[in-house]
Amino acid sequence: MSTKKCKIDIISVQIKQLDREHKKMTFVDILKHPEIVDQEKSISNRSVHYSIIEETDKFIIGFLRSTLDKDLPAKIDKETKTISKLDVKESEGLVYGSIFLYSKDLSCIFFEVNKNCIYLDSFRKFIIKCYLESSFLKNETSFDIIFGTIYRKKEYERALEMTQFKGFKMKVHQPALLLQEINNVNRSLEDKVELDFLPEIQKAAELNSDIAEIHYKVSAKEKGLYRNKILPVIESFHKLLGFSEIRDHIDVVEVVGYTVDSSKAKKPIDLLGDVYYGTFKISIPRLDGNLQKKERKESIINLYLNEYPILKSYL
Repeated sequence: MSTKKCKIDIISVQIKQLDREHKKMTFVDILKHPEIVDQEKSISNRSVHYSIIEETDKFIIGFLRSTLDKDLPAKIDKETKTISKLDVKESEGLVYGSIFLYSKDLSCIFFEVNKNCIYLDSFRKFIIKCYLESSFLKNETSFDIIFGTIYRKKEYERALEMTQFKGFKMKVHQPALLLQEINNVNRSLEDKVELDFLPEIQKAAELNSDIAEIHYKVSAKEKGLYRNKILPVIESFHKLLGFSEIRDHIDVVEVVGYTVDSSKAKKPIDLLGDVYYGTFKISIPRLDGNLQKKERKESIINLYLNEYPILKSYL
């Protein structure tokens, strides 16, 4: 039995009311609504089911089950190298699971990143689809769900407050896949993510490049990058880094300049490295038979208990 390191995004949650006349709902209300919990919807070419496995006065623990029943892979005999079909009935599919914990007082979600299941933004799509196809909920309220990146050292705010910008560096891998993920995310957003570097990333994709790297630098001591030009770039990346499926393709986002607390020495700020996330480990059997709900639940509760005092101190 092997061990798997599971990455947990820790993201702030805000509910935006779209109509003042409708009922105001919290994220807890939404998670517990009978037309959302225990529903199953088709999301991102797979069937997704959402359930609540525990609730306390402090948190809600939800579980997502993702079933793939199309374009299933083949299997291979490692000795004979014979490739054959999986022995899967027409009524069966491959199933994956991931867990999340929503902290009621912190208003943030601890969400397991599992590419075989669904990402956080796809869970948002699931909720919105349940809402649009509901019989009662869509007549009771109108809302949008906004997820926000949390930084361990508040580096994003420090970058915005730089007195002078001397450099900016971005590096991504698999630019074609990154463009695809950005387009997927934008299709689900009311306010689209605009990124000045999209043409450069597009060019790298067209050239079949494995990476795309952009580096701006001002050497003259008395000069810097134009503030009104670089700030929108930083704000765009701040929004992009909130999506795990996009962040997986970004290697470096670094701003260099002078800060209020470091006016004599150039200070590099790594926006990517300071994104708040956690990890836990679980044992993985070769053949999974239960999606390991118990192990995942125990692990995410322990992570929540460890991170809670830190998050409480500055959220």
